[in-house]
Parts: sequence; C-alpha cells; structure tokens
Amino acid sequence: MENLIDQIGDFLSGIAGLASAGFDGVNQVMGLIIAIIAALLMADWRSLASTALGATLVHLIVLAILPVLNGGEFALPAILTVSFWMTALALFLGYAIVIAIFFFIRTLLTGTAFGRRRVVR
Repeated sequence: MENLIDQIGDFLSGIAGLASAGFDGVNQVMGLIIAIIAALLMADWRSLASTALGATLVHLIVLAILPVLNGGEFALPAILTVSFWMTALALFLGYAIVIAIFFFIRTLLTGTAFGRRRVVR
C-alpha cells in the first residue's frame, strides 16, 4: 500500500513539475499575449480546455514560424519525439492556468464572476 501511495505522489509531483515548466514557458511576452487574447475570446469556463489547447497550438506554430521571420529556414518540429509532446503538455497546462487566471479577472471586471449577470439600463 505504501508503494502505491509513493507512486501516486511521484505522479502528482511530475504533473506539478510539468505545470510549473509550462507556466514558465507561458510567462514570456509571446505567451502572455496569446493567453490574454485566448481569455478574451473564451466564452465560459467549460471551454477552458479547448481554449488552452488552441493557445498551445498557436504557441507551437509561432515557434515553428519564428525562425523564418528572422531570416532562417523553415524546419518542422520533431513531433515524433517524447520531448516535443512533453513540452506541448507542459505548455497546455501552463496555458490552462494562465487563461483561467485571466478569465477569472475578466469575469470579475464584467460582473459575471459568480453567476450574476450585469443589468444594462
């Protein structure tokens, strides 16, 4: 039983490490701009996962196109490697955290945070 609890603890620690790495990846200028736009476009809390997935895809596309804009050659990312998918998962978790924070702030400012709707007169 102790071994199972240790394995669960290690798994949760790994997920927390991925989320931390993803948060660090999003906490750059490009990532914050993508997250703000995504939070503004997000309709409600149920669409958080799809919005974070879209933001992750945009981030990965920008990373692939950025060398071309700097005068280099276009190179496809190595999508068959585990490191690519771990980076994508980390970015997804980071975007989910940052978009949730921005969306919560947006709902506080618009008055829809706790289910009440703003009455326009």
